[in-house]
Amino acid sequence: MERHAPDRRDGNTWRKHRFVIESNGRGPFLLEPRNPVEYPHLWEQAGFTILSRYSSSVMPLDGGEVIPAAVKARLARSGVTVRKLDPARYDDELRIIHAISLASFSGNFLYTPLPEEGFLQSYRKVREHVDADFVRIAERDGVPCGFVFGIPDLEAAARGEKPALIVKTLAVDPESRCAGLGSLLVVELHRTGQEKGYTEAIHALQHETNTSLKITGRHHGEVLRRYALFSRLL
Repeated sequence: MERHAPDRRDGNTWRKHRFVIESNGRGPFLLEPRNPVEYPHLWEQAGFTILSRYSSSVMPLDGGEVIPAAVKARLARSGVTVRKLDPARYDDELRIIHAISLASFSGNFLYTPLPEEGFLQSYRKVREHVDADFVRIAERDGVPCGFVFGIPDLEAAARGEKPALIVKTLAVDPESRCAGLGSLLVVELHRTGQEKGYTEAIHALQHETNTSLKITGRHHGEVLRRYALFSRLL
């Protein structure tokens, strides 16, 4: 039996494990992987090959309505509502987000569940940078069923550039059977970003088979970076 050893350099896919392999020259955004340009070639020389690919795309926040009114109406009739994160209940909200993430990502490539406490610790560290308006939680008849997590590109701001709104994570519980909810959440986040003065969004680190790429395409996303996960036959 052939066995492959993925180069997951920090232990699992919740942490850094990808190399940048192509770029349009735009500066790195907040929480993005980065590496010396020669690293992928060095890994290939050591016998590693690309196991999977990812991309990040940038798009204008131009107010375009890309979700059909009929889809929005259907979701509303089914009891779906969308609210922003409640900062006063930050840890409880993180637990909701963690639970939805586990349900949504369990079938993802090389997925490894992250214990709740590790998840909480990671997001407690960035609490001061989290804008509650950019974290949208969907509920169906009061039961959480999806979320989108956005964060300003503070790294671009530190360089003196106008920051984009990073769409970091989008997740929908498949058991909720809410077709179109991912699109609705992204539209809500984009609209909020535009209202707060952002002119661009970045859809970050999407796997090449991720269905969210369809949403990115509808928003006229243009790839700004490509990444790869390398592996080697044992």
